[in-house]
Amino acid sequence: MRRDIRVVLNSLAEYSIGFGNEFHIKSMDGYNIKSSAFKVSGILEDVYLSDIPDTNRNTGSIFLFTVPSTSSLNPTILRRGVGKINYTSGIITLNPINITSAKIKDGQSIIEISVTPKSNDVIGLQDLYLQLDINNSIFEMVIDEVSSGLDPSASNYIVTSSYTNGNLVRS
Repeated sequence: MRRDIRVVLNSLAEYSIGFGNEFHIKSMDGYNIKSSAFKVSGILEDVYLSDIPDTNRNTGSIFLFTVPSTSSLNPTILRRGVGKINYTSGIITLNPINITSAKIKDGQSIIEISVTPKSNDVIGLQDLYLQLDINNSIFEMVIDEVSSGLDPSASNYIVTSSYTNGNLVRS
């Protein structure tokens, strides 16, 4: 899943983005979320966002890193604790940060953030993007009880994990 954060350039701002879906934690070592490149005040290189889960597997922290250069095979973490992530509620919050440049889309500066949902049953909210491989996928159409009005608040929806055996289940 991907959401776009519209950023305010050259100004200290706090950001919060909700995906409306629980996140899958593939690795307790981190790097479960990805972002597009952007620049922040005080760092000359392009940076990216990622995460490190807490031991409770419900929350975690966000850090800034750079991608490996030709001389290094590992990413370099530049700043830790730049935000929080709640894997259960699907919300990422960035502490006040001064973003100086970012990707331009439709005339707006944005940061694209991608996560893996905990379940194949994804609830689409506003500008949530999904990438699907139509050549290797089987789709089962089901009634959307939320948009059809049968369950308008989605309060009766129960999410089940698609990772019951540790791997993504594709049925």
